[in-house]
Amino acid sequence: MNTTSEENEQLQQEERMAVCAIYGDDILQLDQGNSSADQAVYSLTLNIDQDDPNIVSPRVFVLRLFFPSTYPSVDMPVFEVATRYCGSHKVDSDMVDTIEQGLRALFEPGQVILFEWIQWLRDYIQDNITPSYVPLPTPQEDNTNNKNDNKNENPSSLPTDPVPSIFSSEPLVDRKSTFVAHVAHVKTAHQVQQVVHTLLQNNKIARATHNIMAYRIQLEGDQILQDNDDDGETAAGGRLMHLLQILDVKDVVVVVSRWFGGILLGADRFKDINNCARKALEDCGYVKMDQNKKKGKK
Repeated sequence: MNTTSEENEQLQQEERMAVCAIYGDDILQLDQGNSSADQAVYSLTLNIDQDDPNIVSPRVFVLRLFFPSTYPSVDMPVFEVATRYCGSHKVDSDMVDTIEQGLRALFEPGQVILFEWIQWLRDYIQDNITPSYVPLPTPQEDNTNNKNDNKNENPSSLPTDPVPSIFSSEPLVDRKSTFVAHVAHVKTAHQVQQVVHTLLQNNKIARATHNIMAYRIQLEGDQILQDNDDDGETAAGGRLMHLLQILDVKDVVVVVSRWFGGILLGADRFKDINNCARKALEDCGYVKMDQNKKKGKK
């Protein structure tokens, strides 16, 4: 029994470290006054709109979590909704019941659940509570010069070339983390931006824990235009770029979306990112069979 309690405590510590590594330490705060040897008490705070300065009333949701010593082997955390308003929306009993049913349905004995709860809550709030934005100026408050200036400052509002076709791979799943690679043929950096912007219009992709990106474009002569973005997954963009260089693929952008599943993968996450990207490049014809054969030669 002591062994089970020790294992539970270790799993809880690893889970808290993983959640804070993804979302920051502020998301989970220990309530030392109410915690004991048999039960840890935390305050979980989700601020959905913290990075959007145009939101009048940020959608903030708070849960109080009680972690028993029998979690996750037997029992799930006990939780209570501590939020009266989420943005400008009052949290009523129907909303609380829906959230409780949704969170309880996710728990399986022996499996940590906190990360999946956070993901479920974020999706629920974003899908069901409309944010309140700062009112835009009325047309009478604008003048012709301002409108022209705005067009110059926001070239994305002008007509653009068609967005390149985007291929998305089958999911690669490793210990609850899911990886999907997106590949598109591009000839300019602007097309790369178009592809990334289009992908992020998809709510599921926008909510991915990371969207790692790398591209290579053949310029005149032997010059190559290339760049990458980690999107918070340190060194992942550079490793993805290195894969494109090894395969010598050009005029392509690859974005690998990762949805973290609550279990730390260590260095295996880089292998999963690259394996998922390589398979997508093969499916799109960027990696030929003769290249694979050459890799096997001494």
